[in-house]
Amino acid sequence: MWYLQRLSILIMTVCLAGCAGLPSKPVSSEAPASAQAADQGVQLTVDSPSLRLKQWKSDGSHMTSVHGRLLLDNQPVAGATVHTSQSQIDAPTGKDGSFTLTVDQSLLAETKISIASLKDATVSGKHLTPEMSKRLLTASAMLSVNYPIEVLKVEDDPEDASKVQVHGRVIAGSGDVVSYFQVDKYRMGGVVKDANGRPVENAVVWFDRDQGEGFGKSTPTDQDGRYSIFYWPEDEETNLSVTIGTKRYTLPEGRVFKMPENTSVEIDITLPEEGTVITDRPPYLVSRTSSGAMYTGVLVGLSLPKDVPYSVTIPNKRGEFTVTVAKKVWKQRPAFFETRMSKFVEGRLTWGDTLPAGFVQPAAEDPKHIPFKYDERPAHSTAI
Repeated sequence: MWYLQRLSILIMTVCLAGCAGLPSKPVSSEAPASAQAADQGVQLTVDSPSLRLKQWKSDGSHMTSVHGRLLLDNQPVAGATVHTSQSQIDAPTGKDGSFTLTVDQSLLAETKISIASLKDATVSGKHLTPEMSKRLLTASAMLSVNYPIEVLKVEDDPEDASKVQVHGRVIAGSGDVVSYFQVDKYRMGGVVKDANGRPVENAVVWFDRDQGEGFGKSTPTDQDGRYSIFYWPEDEETNLSVTIGTKRYTLPEGRVFKMPENTSVEIDITLPEEGTVITDRPPYLVSRTSSGAMYTGVLVGLSLPKDVPYSVTIPNKRGEFTVTVAKKVWKQRPAFFETRMSKFVEGRLTWGDTLPAGFVQPAAEDPKHIPFKYDERPAHSTAI
């Protein structure tokens, strides 16, 4: 398969630092980017540096083993301890320098493999010298778990002759369901005030349904009395209350608040001067719908410096997306990255909508060097 690179990769020191401007050489779309090796005699290799992301399965079939080897000047290093940033379980190297790591293929991630310990390590049956240890501790490799990407076609941007539209597709496994960027929760927020109209700090707004089932609580109110909570409305009657320390304010007995469906809402609450019963009418309890929602899901972007602009669409249910970028940038064949992003967005978004430049950014452990398949036949290409 094109997306599984079944070869050992020699990686001594991997540099993922960003740089200003565009790279002076094209970024290959065929292999993860790596830095120049600091020590040609140190070899930390893994046989599958890129794995297809799988759906989580209750039978554990999303877990897999990755094999690797550690060598120093072409001699196996035995008794070393290999560590990955994804797992708390370290792996020892055998007499031939080999090791086996267990990888969760349901996690979208770029995992660093490094040396955790050389305390019991030997080469040719001899303990390491300080200099040998120093050299080996520079070794690292990257292991990427991601959805493969295919570029379907590249064409001129009809609105800007200096740009191209790159049409791509995220390739999920057979039967896998991918959650692309879509509404995950709505926001309930507002202000809590005392009877004199002053903001109340460190109050927590609660809501629950069915005598405690399906409850949620807000962040403590700030110095301006503002709170927020993200939830999924189910168009049901809700018990609403406010707590300050051990004191709890509630609606009148038998009264409930009905959450609006499929929208965010602002609820301003004025606490009573005496007692603990909130008056459930304006101006003591004021609610109104508001724009925006919390969106969560998989997005695709280009691995470029932050000052190089491009736009990208939200993948549709078939995983298809479009990147619009300068021709001179695409000519250098930058790699893709994938991220599972959660972000509150004002307004409404749906599959195929274009996200503005700078919207999609990878997190620290997101896979950032995803190769892609592209058949550059004339019918699929453009003059760049």
